[in-house]
Amino acid sequence: MIHQSRLFLVVGLLLPLVVAGCGKKDGVGTVRGMVTYRGSPVQNALVVFMPETPGLLPASGLTDSNGRYELMTSVKGDGASVGNHRVTVTARGPDKGRSDATVDPLGIGGEPGDPLIPIDYFMPDTSGLTAEVKPGVNTVDFALTDR
Repeated sequence: MIHQSRLFLVVGLLLPLVVAGCGKKDGVGTVRGMVTYRGSPVQNALVVFMPETPGLLPASGLTDSNGRYELMTSVKGDGASVGNHRVTVTARGPDKGRSDATVDPLGIGGEPGDPLIPIDYFMPDTSGLTAEVKPGVNTVDFALTDR
């Protein structure tokens, strides 16, 4: 059974694909940045921006080996809706029970790996992370700490 936190993330990622092509392109800003934890880059982390304005699509991106990400809604690099967002960051180690050390941030492919950051960051109600997206290019870095 999919846990509530994984279900929320799955919906946040799949919803943009379902409604790709719907909505206007204006009111969107490019968003990129870096995620660090205890001063080190966090790789393979899922970053999700959830607009506070009802009806707008969430945007997401995965961090690379340097902790850098770029958000998308329906196509790579198309950014996020302009406005205020609640933000989640999910980072897990390799999936348990798999010999290939695959990392699946959502844990869909099997039992998810151990959290690499405090799990409070995984959900919008507990992450404490917010961001304002403006038209143009936005750099939004997250320096995560222990709680």
